[in-house]
Amino acid sequence: MNWSLSAQEALEWLMRQGMKLPNSNMRVIGSDELLQELRRQRQESFQAFNFDHALDDVRAKLDEIVEREVRTSRSELGAVHPEFLRREEALRSLPLKESEAIEKLEGYDKSPGFLDREAQRLFDELKERQQSVKELERFIRRYGHQFQGADSLDFDEAVKMMNRFKQMAALAEALRSGNFQEISLEELREFLQEDQIQSILILSSLPAQLEKAGFIRQSEQGIRLTPRGFRKIGQNALTEIFKNLQRDQFGLHSLARSGVSTINPEETRPYEFGRPFNVDIVRTLSNALRRGQIGPRIQVSPDDFEVYQESHETQCTTVLMLDMSWSMSRDGRFPAAKRVALAMDYLIRLTYPRDHYHTIGFSTRARELNTEQLYEATWDPSDPFTNLQEGLYLARQLFRKHRSRNKQIIVITDGQPTATHINGHTNAQWPGFMGSIPPDIQRETLKEVDNCTREHIVINTFMLDDNPVLTKFVEEMTRINHGRAFFSLPHNLGKYLLVDYLAQRRKRIA
Repeated sequence: MNWSLSAQEALEWLMRQGMKLPNSNMRVIGSDELLQELRRQRQESFQAFNFDHALDDVRAKLDEIVEREVRTSRSELGAVHPEFLRREEALRSLPLKESEAIEKLEGYDKSPGFLDREAQRLFDELKERQQSVKELERFIRRYGHQFQGADSLDFDEAVKMMNRFKQMAALAEALRSGNFQEISLEELREFLQEDQIQSILILSSLPAQLEKAGFIRQSEQGIRLTPRGFRKIGQNALTEIFKNLQRDQFGLHSLARSGVSTINPEETRPYEFGRPFNVDIVRTLSNALRRGQIGPRIQVSPDDFEVYQESHETQCTTVLMLDMSWSMSRDGRFPAAKRVALAMDYLIRLTYPRDHYHTIGFSTRARELNTEQLYEATWDPSDPFTNLQEGLYLARQLFRKHRSRNKQIIVITDGQPTATHINGHTNAQWPGFMGSIPPDIQRETLKEVDNCTREHIVINTFMLDDNPVLTKFVEEMTRINHGRAFFSLPHNLGKYLLVDYLAQRRKRIA
């Protein structure tokens, strides 16, 4: 799946690329592959046939009409009669283009009219095919030079080929536009195999099926995801990232420090003074009985007490800052980053519901992305700059809404900062010599890093580019903030970030 697309674009992409049905070996063929099949059939026709003699039958019939009418006119009127000479002149001066010759003969038919009955009959037959002649001439003018095969088509065969091409063009247009309802089964069987027809039927019903299942809804703006659709995509994103990881690679470590505790009823331990007294009554009484404390009453000593094991988790507020600048369009960077953001959103809401999670998108300007905006997000083609400063500022405002002692920012970026927004004014500058950061941009951004540090917010930066300028700047960020920095290729970003997050989730963030 292309993770940089909106719901509308993603559905269109799915219908173009096809898919494998879940719990089935059937592959639904996408419209792009079906279009390729139509192009293959067209190319086969180009290589097998030619239109060199497609209009010869029409020209031969025109010649026969003229000769019959001239002969009869001469016989009835005489070779020197002025009327015969006018008729012969009209007949002998027909245009070379067949459709124009038929049109001129229409005028002859009206006045003075045919004298030869067989010529009249032949012309009546020709008039019935006049529209086909015009269309075939246009078709040959457009495509005739591409037909280079050895088999010459006559008029009837050429008209059939022309109509076949029209049907293929209409089918191709319906496939490109996604208007599968306009395609008839008869046309499909004319050009496609049974598995290809079945794929079109599945694709045509896909939007209705997704809407019926509650994943999408139709709106004036097009297709929109429902909350159920959000959850499903987030689940798929998380599954896709972790599908190749072993369970012991998650790096989950228990805590010795206090936080929000959860009782594990399957594990117990002897009670220690000062620890939480979550007593396991059954094991405690069993210990007393094993010690021989049998009588009218069970005598329980301090050593008999056994309590449930506890796991401690810290409540955390996380802000993921997603670089949406123009440079993120390269090398699959934005799709990889967005997939991680979706997986994080799903993971935290499902697994750590007590935590708080926000996403900020930043390019020339920074803004918070709600759940629906996140799922529809793409990189900003008209905003090439990277405003890390405003993103950090917005993150600090979000942290103030929550009381979590553990606060962290995760930055995913591929470029050095090139913009700030302070007191209502946006300052955007292109990098300087050798890609250096403009001094005032760097100063204001690091000032915001320092503000985060003063508010005990940890910044972890995941870099998708190892250019020296970005690396040096991020090193300065980590020196100020005591956070961490990682370099990752786009296809490994999910493994690094999600596994690191889960590992850190069980630790107290200082």
